[in-house]
Amino acid sequence: MTRRQTACATVLGVLAVALPAYLISPALAAGARVTSGSLNALPGAGANEPGIAGAAHLVRTSDGRTLLSLQVTGLRSGVTYGVHLHGAPCSATNPGGGHYKHDPAGAAQPPNELWGSSDPSDPMAGLTANAAGNARGRGVANWTAGVTAQAVVIHAGFDHGGTAGGGPKLACADLS
Repeated sequence: MTRRQTACATVLGVLAVALPAYLISPALAAGARVTSGSLNALPGAGANEPGIAGAAHLVRTSDGRTLLSLQVTGLRSGVTYGVHLHGAPCSATNPGGGHYKHDPAGAAQPPNELWGSSDPSDPMAGLTANAAGNARGRGVANWTAGVTAQAVVIHAGFDHGGTAGGGPKLACADLS
């Protein structure tokens, strides 16, 4: 095995552990493009959420879907947060920029946006922390996110069904 093949096998092994099995099997078998990033609290995240951390993974499948998975710690117990794909890096003046929309002129909610949800049956349910302040979520879109889908942002003040603004930004992960 070449050095490159070994590196690829190592990366795929790590992803197989990090991403839920329902995302890995069909997506990677089809030659998907996977990007990942570490979630970090943003300045001004507030006294209640300064320790937000975790990981976000985005899979752009070759069959035209985009899959998001998240693992987050440091949230307030029982609180639901908005999580959305965003169109700029976390280092931007406005961290993450605005919500990434498949159709820029379309609605600011699924199915035109990709949101993370703790409830697999409801893409607009938000990410809800358990008693320990941890949460897992996922999202699926029936389109392939473009190159301007650069970050995942966690918002405070989530309202089921969401708003275009999404509430104050608490944490951000660059997808690379």
